[in-house]
Amino acid sequence: MTATYGDYQDQPGILYNQSLFAESAVQKQRLGTIRPTDDGRRFVYCQATAAEIAAGIIVSKAVAVQACTVAAADAVAAGARKITLTLTGTPTLNLYRDGWAIITAGTGLGGMYKIKGNSVDDVPADSRCTFYLYDALEVALTTAGQTFDVIVCPYDGVLINPANSNYDGTGTGLETPLGVTTRTITASYYFWAQTRGLAALMMDIDSAAGAEDNEKTVICGTTEGRGGIIHDTAIPGFFKVGELVITVDATDAEAALVNLCIS
Repeated sequence: MTATYGDYQDQPGILYNQSLFAESAVQKQRLGTIRPTDDGRRFVYCQATAAEIAAGIIVSKAVAVQACTVAAADAVAAGARKITLTLTGTPTLNLYRDGWAIITAGTGLGGMYKIKGNSVDDVPADSRCTFYLYDALEVALTTAGQTFDVIVCPYDGVLINPANSNYDGTGTGLETPLGVTTRTITASYYFWAQTRGLAALMMDIDSAAGAEDNEKTVICGTTEGRGGIIHDTAIPGFFKVGELVITVDATDAEAALVNLCIS
């Protein structure tokens, strides 16, 4: 009987156009696409910013919110997939593609709509921008106290996660981790970042944090892109990355086996 061996990089080819451990200069999946494997790992499709990223590195993105209102001329009925909002920023063409429009106040409060694309600033008029939605509005677009936040896709232009300035949860650089690279990523290339399951993660171990084998909780380290081991029972303000799987002391600047729980 001939044995058959699966290949996680290539399955299922019908669903995914880019191999799991490949990078691409051109986009082959929708940003934010989730890809699971049958051993419990999970990956998300991202594009790197204009800088190379090494393997085993935590990536993130600072996501700014653009507050918007509705001008009287832009009111539309429920069911519309094209909306125009008044804003203070200056968006470029399709800056918000695969991002989100969230109703923050007024009719439809809490509604969230995925953005298919957007016009440039001042289209159709000064300080207004047109957004195209994947799904139809469930409520009318109205000026009666209705406000929106529009947010870019967090997986578009990810970078090495900033260094956490300390281990007490009050330091700077505490951006939300989005995933871990599985290979070296060329600047501006598309790739799959791992978010869940067993992964190799570069570690940042210092004397203050300790490297004892009974300390297992992994957070963002004081060296950018690396995981650190928390040494305090309280975890205020931290984004947990995962748990160490190894049963010996972790080593600084080396990769360790971590069970990721980013998403």
